[in-house]
This record gives sequence, C-alpha cells and structure tokens, in this order.
Amino acid sequence: MANPQYGQNSFDDILGNAKFLKNKLAYMTWNWAHLGYEAKADAATDTGYTLKEQHVNGSLWDGDGAAASMVLPSATVGALVVFRFNAQADGAASITFTTASGDYYDQGTLMLTVNNDGDGQLTHPNYLQSWVQTVATSGGTIKTTARTHDTLAIAATATNNQTNIGAELAWFCEEKGYWNLAFRGSELGSGAVNATFATSAA
Repeated sequence: MANPQYGQNSFDDILGNAKFLKNKLAYMTWNWAHLGYEAKADAATDTGYTLKEQHVNGSLWDGDGAAASMVLPSATVGALVVFRFNAQADGAASITFTTASGDYYDQGTLMLTVNNDGDGQLTHPNYLQSWVQTVATSGGTIKTTARTHDTLAIAATATNNQTNIGAELAWFCEEKGYWNLAFRGSELGSGAVNATFATSAA
C-alpha cells in the first residue's frame, strides 16, 4: 500500500533541510546574499577551472582568447552554483560548462527572452522548465535539454548578445546527479540570444 503521508513526509524533509530550502529560495528569487564570492581573471578562465559551490563565481572572461572549459562541482541535493560575467563577453570564442563525471543537466525546456532595452540591461531570470514549452515569447527562443546532456556551450557572439557585464548562470540540484539551469542575460546591442547557447552530450 502506498504511503498516504508521502507528500507530507517529502515536504517535511525539505523543511528539515536548511541548505536545500535556503538555496531553493535563493535560486527562485535570484538573490545571492548568503553566498560567497570568488573573482577570476580572464586568463584563469581561458585555462578553465572548477566552479565553487555556494559561491558566485565572477569572471572577467571576454571571449577574445581561448575557448574556456569550466567544470561544475558535484550535483548534490541542495547545491547552488552561480557564474557571473564580469566583462563584456563578445570576442567570438565559446565557454563550456561541463558537469562532474556521472552528473547531467536535468531535462526540460529553457526559453530565453529578448527585450532589446539597451546595453547592460538585464533580462528577467529564465528557468529550465520540466514541461515542454513550444511557443517562444518576447522575441526569444526555446532551448531543449535532456538527461543525457552534460555540457552547456555558449558562444560569445560579437555585437549583439546576452553575455554582457552582469549576465549570470545559476545551477541548483534538486535530485542527486542532475542540475537545474537558469540564466539571466545582460544585453549587448540588440540583446539577441547568443549564436550558440545549447546543452549536449559531450
């Protein structure tokens, strides 16, 4: 017989996990006040490094040099990671965010919106949804992820993109081994979605 208290028990588990609850609320409200901060130079990002959990990982990567290969920490339940573009990333190179061995991106659709409000203007946060979005709004585009995908690639497109100063990516883990993904763009030029913004199986 199914446990009639399953839903209540699951909710109680969430309430009892302070880290999960705090990070989930931060992820949904886009408020990183309780996280640590670590800054990296452009050269360090060109080389690639593992992002820190419970941190906003700020980077001066501008896309003018080498393609950057970043690695996410292990996807443990309640983990939260943020990557912030601290420079205008429009140099045409690509940056990738690959999961730790055995981890993946969760499946769903991510609708990236385009506002064209002006340079440095931030879009609202766009979250990966488990349901299938089929109609893009606000001049945007829909990206699809799968549970076999372990890499996110973003091209630092010249002139018009969403990786201007202040753009942020956020990852939150609700199920061990899988990352939820969200993105808040910062407009450059028309604020068009970057030429490459997609997950894949490496």
